[in-house]
Amino acid sequence: MEEVVAKTLEQLEFDEPQRYKQMDVLPLLAPDAGPAYLMLKEALEAHLLEVKEVNHGGSVPDLVAENKGDLPVLLLDGEELAGAKQNRVLNSSLLLPAKTTQLIPVSCTERGRWSYVSPHFVESGHGPPRSRPRRSAR
Repeated sequence: MEEVVAKTLEQLEFDEPQRYKQMDVLPLLAPDAGPAYLMLKEALEAHLLEVKEVNHGGSVPDLVAENKGDLPVLLLDGEELAGAKQNRVLNSSLLLPAKTTQLIPVSCTERGRWSYVSPHFVESGHGPPRSRPRRSAR
């Protein structure tokens, strides 16, 4: 572990100092360091993540997420998934490990529909603005 930390520190570079009022910030940059995970949308678009109903009958508060990729996938609270039997919004943020299948907690965002439009979900691009306070109150 110490070797990993030492190697990481050796690669850091200093950027130009930033000043705001009486505070100075010295940015540290890590060249070629990107996140070691994928976001929901990019994993879905790359067909590395599959989100579907728990079974053919479905379950409003749960979906199944299967990460087929070699990197974890970051699912963020409030992201909306469209498709299957009913659109849903993620109830919490979670990092889905690589090559795993897991139940994920969700809430309904589409009242009245409970029929398939597709077998799988896609990322809708937004979460309903009123969904977070309602979900937090539960």
